[in-house]
Amino acid sequence: HFEHIMFAAIGQGAFAVGYAVYKSRVGLAFHQRTCAECTKPHSEPTEYPVLPDVHVTIVPMMHDNYAYLLVDEKSRTCLAVDPADPERVLEAVRKEGLRLAGILTTHTHWDHSGGNEEIRSRDPSVRVYGSTVDSIPGLTDPVKEGDMFCFPPRSVTADPPVVLQVWEAPCHTKGHVLYVLCANRPGGTPEPVALFTGDTLFGGGTGKFFEGSAKEMAKNLSRIAGLPQQVKIFCGHEYTVNNYRFAAGVEPDNTEVQERLAACVQLRRQRKPTMPTSVAEEMTTNPYMRVVTSRAACGKIGLAICALCRTSNPGLNLSCARCGMTTWCPSRATTRRRRAAAAAAAA
Repeated sequence: HFEHIMFAAIGQGAFAVGYAVYKSRVGLAFHQRTCAECTKPHSEPTEYPVLPDVHVTIVPMMHDNYAYLLVDEKSRTCLAVDPADPERVLEAVRKEGLRLAGILTTHTHWDHSGGNEEIRSRDPSVRVYGSTVDSIPGLTDPVKEGDMFCFPPRSVTADPPVVLQVWEAPCHTKGHVLYVLCANRPGGTPEPVALFTGDTLFGGGTGKFFEGSAKEMAKNLSRIAGLPQQVKIFCGHEYTVNNYRFAAGVEPDNTEVQERLAACVQLRRQRKPTMPTSVAEEMTTNPYMRVVTSRAACGKIGLAICALCRTSNPGLNLSCARCGMTTWCPSRATTRRRRAAAAAAAA
């Protein structure tokens, strides 16, 4: 028992040191090197309409990251969400003939905030939005829970089509925020149509709890689940296929997971993004959302993870599910499926 505690402490200590180095300027140098070396991103850029005269340009970066351009087509103005590779994002801005007005930063990790300072060094008029709880590089406009602002600003157009709302979502980092894109209805309540989730929610998955707890993440996911089902979700990474392979392993009788996995595999074969997903899709296929929002799914997924983690009492909660994903790997899961198929054939 003492040896388990000792090795766990060593592991946690090593992680703490590595994490601190990653968040330092040393981590930024490694990030910049990754951007320079990755000459062909993982997917092709794609435009996705979200409102009349407003679209989101999906900008793939590095090995699995996404930045996004929120584009007002009338004013040819845009905001960039997490433009960690400045060259890639500014190229997308130039290609569409846009003016970059600001940067929406979800959190401090370099693969989301690593382009802020370089972009502002080239154009100091660009505003940088983000939480003061995280050390956001180049921050000019601190945001907090409940803040709302129009895009484009009223100095550009008298009737802005978009209102952005800020949600605090601590867990992956303490200062992680989400940006809710709402349709600006004159005389009415802004209507949510899209959500930029950074590393809080992925297609079929969720971010690691680097600086928070399962309780905090459960609160974040429950809040997302409360949005209208048709709201589109733009995530920070292309992890979708791997996430759904895990989801299929812990909930093999969920046909919607199987269908979503097959569709995403096809998209990736064509080098197309699996973004956006939607609240409705995540509610029916994402095991973390289902653990939080469905008592029946929580029990079923928890029992599957019992077998995965080889424990009789994992707690059947979100922390257990995240632990299960960390323990699981695609090659072992494939081996288990083949063995099960062989045993069934032999029987």
